[in-house]
Amino acid sequence: MSDASGAGVEIAADVPRQVPLRRNTGFRMLWIGQLLSDTGTQISGIAYPLLILVLTHSVVLAGVVGTVRAIAVLCLQLPAGALSDRFDRRLTMVICDVVRAVMLALLGTLIMLDLASWPVVLAVSLVEGAAGAVFDPSAAAALPGIVADGQLEQAWAATEARTYGASLAGPALGGVLFGVGRAVPFLADAVSYVVSFCTVSRIRGRFRPENAGERKALWREVTDGLRVVWRVPILRAAVIQTPLLNFAFTGVIFSVTVAMRQHGTSTAVIGLVQAAIAGGGLLGAVVAPRLQRRMRLATLVTTIALAGALLFGVAALLIPSPLLAAPVALALLLAPAANAALIAVVLRSAPEDMRGRVISTVVMAATALATLAPLIAGLIIQHASGAWAVGAFAATTAVAAVLSLTLPGFRHAESPAAPAG
Repeated sequence: MSDASGAGVEIAADVPRQVPLRRNTGFRMLWIGQLLSDTGTQISGIAYPLLILVLTHSVVLAGVVGTVRAIAVLCLQLPAGALSDRFDRRLTMVICDVVRAVMLALLGTLIMLDLASWPVVLAVSLVEGAAGAVFDPSAAAALPGIVADGQLEQAWAATEARTYGASLAGPALGGVLFGVGRAVPFLADAVSYVVSFCTVSRIRGRFRPENAGERKALWREVTDGLRVVWRVPILRAAVIQTPLLNFAFTGVIFSVTVAMRQHGTSTAVIGLVQAAIAGGGLLGAVVAPRLQRRMRLATLVTTIALAGALLFGVAALLIPSPLLAAPVALALLLAPAANAALIAVVLRSAPEDMRGRVISTVVMAATALATLAPLIAGLIIQHASGAWAVGAFAATTAVAAVLSLTLPGFRHAESPAAPAG
């Protein structure tokens, strides 16, 4: 793996100095802006299906809009990574924020004028989701130009905390705002992107890859990213093992919701259970820096898989009791530390001019299988039970644990706190 300590997104003279993240203006601006925009995304995420239901009274159409958006975002991840390597990454983020703010403000205005229809909502959802798909790899690839190399794990752990915090507050806030007015959640999301635009614009540095080679067709650049990922052992191991983990965690959380509802548990209790589970991830993000100093990446990955297999098995036995939140939340405790360590390795392993492609490839591989988890969980619950569904996902994490022990990429991974050599 290449040493990225002197290969940030800025020129050598502008390599970030190691200062506490709270005093790093660039990181602080990025984090604050994304906290608000992530929360806004969660707000509009629950408002989209609610609006479709109001406009059409069709649960099917509400599901179609969400599914089409998810598929579109998934398909755009690889070309989005290539685009983030072509252009100035900060400028790309700024443009994406402008596009999202305009689209959400337009939708809010159309709703207030009673001119919104479900095709309009679908179109806005697709454009907004596409802009987000381009924004994310640009933001991740820009991180080594904002924080020092030795702080990548800590910075990504803070990013994980931001994500969990938004997932806790956003849906509840979205429901409240939708009750105030149908347009309010979308206008609030538009405002969050305006704030993100303002904060990202204040980040200083050079964010265009300095060593970019001759440009090729977009699909050829995507293929180059795939080759780099497969050639580096730790990245190859990640794209083989992490899809199983994400599939299992997504499936368990979905199964818990459906199984509890099937047993007559109130939606309020289900909401509290989901909040408690997310709280486990948030707590994990807080303690992630300490875990990273004490555990190697291979140990983190193996432990989270083994713990998931055991704790999901316990959760299966507890269904439909709300107490099942405890083992699932505990299983999430190590996730932020493992994610942060892995992303740091990805950023250090990728050539500076290919970071966007490499990280989008790893993220897409890690999350693609998880899109099938609700379908698989639903089929198992329908033909067996919620306990069997959670048990099946526990078995999946056991397979992931075996892979983490046998794949050479993980067995020879360096300590996450040490620079790649």
